[in-house]
Amino acid sequence: MVLDAARAKGIAIEEGAMAKEVRGDVGAIEVEATDGRIFKGSHLLVAVGRKANTDRLALDKAGIAPVQGGIKVDAGLRTTNRKVYAIGDVTGGLQFTHVAGYQAGVIIKSMLFGLPSKAKTSHIPWATYTSPELAQVGMSEAEAKAAHGDKVEVIRFAFSGNDRAIATGQTEGLAKAMVVKGKPVGVSIVGPGAGELINLWALVLANGLKMSNVAAMVAPYPTMGEINKRIAGAYFTPRLFDNPKVKRIVGFVQRMIP
Repeated sequence: MVLDAARAKGIAIEEGAMAKEVRGDVGAIEVEATDGRIFKGSHLLVAVGRKANTDRLALDKAGIAPVQGGIKVDAGLRTTNRKVYAIGDVTGGLQFTHVAGYQAGVIIKSMLFGLPSKAKTSHIPWATYTSPELAQVGMSEAEAKAAHGDKVEVIRFAFSGNDRAIATGQTEGLAKAMVVKGKPVGVSIVGPGAGELINLWALVLANGLKMSNVAAMVAPYPTMGEINKRIAGAYFTPRLFDNPKVKRIVGFVQRMIP
């Protein structure tokens, strides 16, 4: 969906192109791919990520072991020097500002209160601020199916079914939840405001909540946030209307009403 949106705006997406050589100057740049393709343009944006700048810290003198991309830490974010902790990008994990904030909370529990505390990533949300936005928390569909097999239910809800999206002309989008035995194990959203919509699911996964907890929420109308509640509704609808036992009970109640 993101690729389609980019192409609709006239952006050419060349997949599987590994850069072999860059030549030229501003205004006339060429990038040659390993498969022989040549891409021409006026400017070149290089986005290769970040690397921890630890070379001048003399970590070995403090008994702190480095790893590729940063500093080695255990599950409690403690380095090989038991008196030193490390958090954020330097730990070589998820490079998000909100992850560093979360990790700070983890080590505070350990350092100040002496409580056992370990960092985990299964409940960490991420968002990519493209147009449309991408957001994810927990497992992707592929990861959930690999881990849980046929136990996974994938629930989808299109933005085109949301009245606020229709009113504002923002109907290009999709949200889906991977659910195992009533509990979401991952949620993926692509569409306008995906980074905002994922907040609720980050709360759900962090606290082990169920789809029934989301279904019980009352969302103001009309809002994009209703999309999250509609996902829960899409999960329960077949259980309510396709369940023979429920049908028998409803039929009995209807016959008893004068």
